[in-house]
Amino acid sequence: MAVVHQLLSTFRRGEPATESALRLQVLLRRLGHWGELMALTPTPEFAALVRPIDSVRMRRSDWLLGHHAGPSAVTARLLLLGCRRALVLDAQPAGNASSRAQLRALARVLAFSLAPSDAAASALLTAGHSSVFTFAPFVEADRFEESRADPRLLELLRRRGQPLVVCTVASGTDARDVVAFHQELVRLRPTAQLVVLGEVARRSSALRGPWRGAARGVLFLGSCSHAERVAALRSAQVFLSVSEEDLVGVALLEAMAAGAPVLAYATGAVPAVLGGAGVAFTEKRFAFLAELCVQLAEDSRLRKKILARQRDRLARASPLAAESSLQRALSAAGLEPERAVSHRQRPRVAVVVQRYGDVTGGAEALARSVVERLAPRWDITVLTSCAKDHLTWENVFPQGASTVDGVPVRRFATRLPRRMISFNALSRRVFGRSLDRGEEEHWLAMQGPLVPGLWRHLAEEGYLYDGLLAFTYLYASTAWSVPLTGKQTLLVPTAHDEPPLAFGCYREVFERPHVLFASTPEELDLIRRRFPHHARGRVVGAGIEVPTRLNGRRFRRRFQVSRPYLLYVGRVEAGKGIPELLSFFGSLRGAEPEAPDLLLAGDASMAVTGVGVRALGRIPEQDKWDALAGALAVVVPSPLESLSLLALEAFAVGTPVVGNAKGDVVRGQLERSGAGKGYTDAPSFRAAVQSVSRGRAAYGAKGRAYARKHRWTNVVQAYREEMDRLAEGR
Repeated sequence: MAVVHQLLSTFRRGEPATESALRLQVLLRRLGHWGELMALTPTPEFAALVRPIDSVRMRRSDWLLGHHAGPSAVTARLLLLGCRRALVLDAQPAGNASSRAQLRALARVLAFSLAPSDAAASALLTAGHSSVFTFAPFVEADRFEESRADPRLLELLRRRGQPLVVCTVASGTDARDVVAFHQELVRLRPTAQLVVLGEVARRSSALRGPWRGAARGVLFLGSCSHAERVAALRSAQVFLSVSEEDLVGVALLEAMAAGAPVLAYATGAVPAVLGGAGVAFTEKRFAFLAELCVQLAEDSRLRKKILARQRDRLARASPLAAESSLQRALSAAGLEPERAVSHRQRPRVAVVVQRYGDVTGGAEALARSVVERLAPRWDITVLTSCAKDHLTWENVFPQGASTVDGVPVRRFATRLPRRMISFNALSRRVFGRSLDRGEEEHWLAMQGPLVPGLWRHLAEEGYLYDGLLAFTYLYASTAWSVPLTGKQTLLVPTAHDEPPLAFGCYREVFERPHVLFASTPEELDLIRRRFPHHARGRVVGAGIEVPTRLNGRRFRRRFQVSRPYLLYVGRVEAGKGIPELLSFFGSLRGAEPEAPDLLLAGDASMAVTGVGVRALGRIPEQDKWDALAGALAVVVPSPLESLSLLALEAFAVGTPVVGNAKGDVVRGQLERSGAGKGYTDAPSFRAAVQSVSRGRAAYGAKGRAYARKHRWTNVVQAYREEMDRLAEGR
């Protein structure tokens, strides 16, 4: 594969070049190509997603796609840079002498040019570009379902007068045409309503005159949120496009996805994008267009016929179809994928995980356990970050090659630390909202870790591996790696019911791998509900190996523990349910002064206080097992788990579990094992502790029996079977 960067003049949401670059980045990843989004003008708000070009060190073998949407300094940069260069045309240069001159200048230095339509290709050929290749646009149709609409705006628009027409305004010419159309529409139907989308609508002098102030029957949404845009399109009885400069036509596809009949001026990309669907017009006779809008709104038979054709057209505008289209264009341009190399004796496998080695974390611990047991059978290289702390991604471990317990590890530096205050503020704004792809990609970049060296390695050398084993869907290190390797990937998603799982940008993470290794039946059910077209899944889980010698008294002596205790082991942070646990435990001790103590072992990122509460910090592995064996019960407070390894470890040593039953996974583990009690509030926490205290021996026996089913030999066999299947397919 290749490293393919993209260069914009500036990164502004809603602008043609920005939206084109975001769509292209999705397709390029799906084709195995990685690259940075870069801009000439720094955009501090999007620093995690878009880099200033001067901060990127490009190699001569890298490709750079410059986006041309009008006169800009991008042309000068493309003329001067020493890497391999190409162009994407995003806007019509007709009528703009400077834009046409820049296109002619670029024709001499570019290896090839990409056009999102035949109209764009024609403009490039006219400017002297000889190697021009066309690819098709796409739309993620489910982002425009009614459930994605802003409910208040949707209700408001549906209460307005009829017919309701939605249009976009991208230029002054568009604005003047829309004014003329609106005058004819209200003459024909005084109750007609017009919703105007596009930032130009707010500042166009062509609109300020005729529609000064709050014009009756006109609503300006401007550069609105995705949910508001969906509400507008979902309420539209007609979507009207009068643009003469549209070279892409994505707005038409979005209207089709929202179920709005499309009426569009047949120029630029419009005829090809409509593809026989919608209604195209070749003359701007606005009285006739107003009559046609009324007919489309009021004739149910005609409307039904048009919508049926639009649904057929949408099936040919999916991301998969666009991926195939771009693949053909890039292959014709010479960007052929590298041939896979098969290692017949021992599979050569890359393991991607966000952190590795001396770190605390359930998914990271699972990854290390799996790697160490597969290392005798596979040639493994762990690809990970230099970070030790998952909250900051600060580079701590040295970059480059090393070994951890004899396993080769290659670490890549994180580009930016995570600023938790900014990240948490962003999360509060986006969680539970309807988002477009760009907003989700921005959140994912802010989540991190940003490891450009890892993605470059996979793009340039990924073909040398027989397969990729990736852990944890959530982080960018995995979410942007899985599309690069696609069907060569074995994914251990460790998914649980959390807000980011609703993001559509994770669809390709769950749909493209060879197989998903779920940790529990509940995790696989959750994935099936969120991503119905997910890759084949199987429940594998994890194995448990208990040290031969456990001694609870030794733990008590070493840590000077004199009273019965409840034990938690793991990261001591809010995301693990610790504040709620401390609150419930405080209620227990307030009601029962003789109740057991609460010990918390693990790295802490929050203050821990309370009567009978003690934070031990991170403790050695043998001490952990001794503590598990000596505990009255183990507490699993997190409601968000894909598998509780802590619960399995407690079961294996015969210690019952008190678990947060608000989460399906922990509740399922308790129900299947019969080795503990669940809680959902302070009274049920108190009752659970009392129950396991009275019946510790019986609960413990059930836990041991359940743990015996979770053996590493079974887990390792599942991994080997899937890698063998993958190798046979290659």
